[in-house]
Amino acid sequence: MFDRQRLISSLIALGYLSAMWRHKGWDGVIALIIPLIVALGLIWYAGTISRNSKLFSGWRGRITGPTPPAAVRALGWMLLLLPLAVIAIQWLRAA
Repeated sequence: MFDRQRLISSLIALGYLSAMWRHKGWDGVIALIIPLIVALGLIWYAGTISRNSKLFSGWRGRITGPTPPAAVRALGWMLLLLPLAVIAIQWLRAA
């Protein structure tokens, strides 16, 4: 199943790879593949990952149940969009 989030995250990842290829060549693309795989994996397979992970809650770090898929997917989006936020901040500072 290919939903909207998978499509948008794939397009963003392809944009990163394209920009890195133009800027640094294949060495940059290879360096970027692993972080993109992690972020896309969290977005694409949030349900599977959430069933196999546990969320720590409380100040003593008790495990109370599985991590919600929305939290896993949100972490993936944060990892995927973090470089865009850094670029935007640098661009705004230079202006």
